[in-house]
Amino acid sequence: METSYIASRHPLVQILFAILITLISFIVISILSLIPAIFLFEVPLASLTSALDITNPDNIPLLKYLQITQAIALFIIPPIVIGWFTIRNSWTYLEVDKKPDEKRAGLVFIILISVMPALNLLAMLNESMQLPGLLAGLERWMQRTEAQAGDMTTAFLTVNTFGGYLINVFMIALLPAFGEEFFFRGVLQKLMIKWFRNPPWAILVTAIVFSAFHMQFYGFLPRLVLGLLFGYLVFWSGNLWYAIIAHFINNFLPVTATYISPERFSPDQLDQLGSGPSAWLWALPATIIAIGAIYYFYQKSKIVTPDA
Repeated sequence: METSYIASRHPLVQILFAILITLISFIVISILSLIPAIFLFEVPLASLTSALDITNPDNIPLLKYLQITQAIALFIIPPIVIGWFTIRNSWTYLEVDKKPDEKRAGLVFIILISVMPALNLLAMLNESMQLPGLLAGLERWMQRTEAQAGDMTTAFLTVNTFGGYLINVFMIALLPAFGEEFFFRGVLQKLMIKWFRNPPWAILVTAIVFSAFHMQFYGFLPRLVLGLLFGYLVFWSGNLWYAIIAHFINNFLPVTATYISPERFSPDQLDQLGSGPSAWLWALPATIIAIGAIYYFYQKSKIVTPDA
């Protein structure tokens, strides 16, 4: 396997290189994406700020376009470029050059479905968190940020056409499943393992960064658990596809639920599903099933320590 100057550098240097590539990609593509946006959505450059107002339904198509281009700029292009600069083969570097086997892919589906009640209980616990009075200002900022994220989620998920649903599947499920796994597990976790030489700590730190990046503090704990799960799926199997599949399922289900039955599955209450008075009756047996499926996945996988 051909390696490069970057591959021989200290993992911290490689992380800084990855950050540099990501910043360049984000800046360049963000600027270039504005040019077609002005013509496609007929937005004068002078009124671009008002066009970003999430409360105006007319702005949603533009906001979705920007969301998609930013995701590509941050999470799709940089890992591919980093992989090429490191070993001259992006797909091998990102560990997507081998097909996932059907049995373990099925286990991933079982794991995601069965872990959801526990994640929703964890979300309920997370939302009840209160900071000390000394940090009241920080808590108010966190609440405002969470409310803004919730408003955007509701605006994006509220669609009435099948075409709108497909756009949401691409934007909310497919693109993050590939992009975020490319970046966080395909690049960052790999480099953290090389740096720390302690996979559990590396997977934990990557999961913390993954959860914190979303800037949704009242969903930090369940997203942290998901990050740990995705991380171990990759570490045990040496194959990023399983984390991509898991990530896609996790995002695809709420997108589909809100489209099929918006009255029952309100976009702003998705993380409360299964967190009512009888939640433990569902969460306990489901968690036992999830643990069993995770252990079986572990048994069926070969632990691989990244060498690139």
